Amino acid sequence: MALHNRNSFLIWFILALWAIVVLIPILIVVFAALKAPSELAQGPLSIPASFEWSNFVAAWNKGMMANSMINSIAIAGSSVILIILFSSAAAYPLSRRKKKWATITFLYFLSGMMIPFQMTMIPLYKLLSQLNLIGKYPGPIFIYIALGLPFSIFLYSAFFKTIPQEIEESALIDGCGPYRTFWSILFPLLKPVTSTLLIMNTLTIWNDFFVPLLFLQGKSARTIPLSIYSFTGEFVNQWNLIFAAVFIGSLPLVLLFLVLQKQFIQGMSSGAVKG
Repeated sequence: MALHNRNSFLIWFILALWAIVVLIPILIVVFAALKAPSELAQGPLSIPASFEWSNFVAAWNKGMMANSMINSIAIAGSSVILIILFSSAAAYPLSRRKKKWATITFLYFLSGMMIPFQMTMIPLYKLLSQLNLIGKYPGPIFIYIALGLPFSIFLYSAFFKTIPQEIEESALIDGCGPYRTFWSILFPLLKPVTSTLLIMNTLTIWNDFFVPLLFLQGKSARTIPLSIYSFTGEFVNQWNLIFAAVFIGSLPLVLLFLVLQKQFIQGMSSGAVKG
C-alpha cells in the first residue's frame, strides 16, 4: 500500500512539474500581450503593471485577424478534409491487397515524405502560375493535400491492419459492396486515427508560413501567420501586438484539441502506431 501511494505521488509530482513547464510559455505570451510597449521592453516575464486589453483589439483590427481567421479556416479545413478522404480511401486497398503492385504503390506514396519542400517550390510556383492559381485558395490547398497524403496513408494503412478482415467478409455476405463496406462500416472504425490526423494536419497547415507567403498575395488572402508577420518591420517590431495576435490565432487550435483529445490520445496509443 505504501509503495502504491509512493508511486501515485511520484506520478502526480511529474505531471504537476510538466504542467508548470507547459504553462510558463503560455504565461509569457499572455503577459507580453497585456503590456504596453515601454513595459514590455523592460522584460516579458513580469506580471503587467496595468493590463492593456486594448492590445488584443488593436491586433484584431490592424492585423485584419477576422479575415485571416476565415482564410485559415477555409484553407486548413478544406485541405484536412480532402487529405482524410483521399488517404483513407487509398490506404484501404494498399493495406488489404497482398500483390506486388500494392507494395510498390505504398512505397511510392511514402517516398513523398523524403522529398524536401524546398526542392519543389520553384516548379510548383511555375505550375500554379500557369494554372492561374497564384493568390487563390485552391493553390495552397492542392499543395497541402500533396504534402499531407504520404504520412496520412502510412498511418491509415497501419490502422487498417489492426481491423479484422472478418468484418468485411460478414458485410460481403450481407450484400454490401466494397464502397458501402468502406464508408458505412470501416470508416467509422477509423475515428481514433482520423482524429489524430485531423489535429496533426490542421496544426501543420494552420501554423505554416512558407506556402501562404509564396502562393497567396495581397492583404485579403492573408492567413494567421502572415497577419502576425505584418506587425514586424525593418526597424521596429510591435511585440505586444505580435503576442496578442499569437494568442488569438492559437485559440481555434486549442479548442480543436480539447474537443478531440480523447480520440487523439487513443489514436496515438493504439492502431496509429502499430505496424
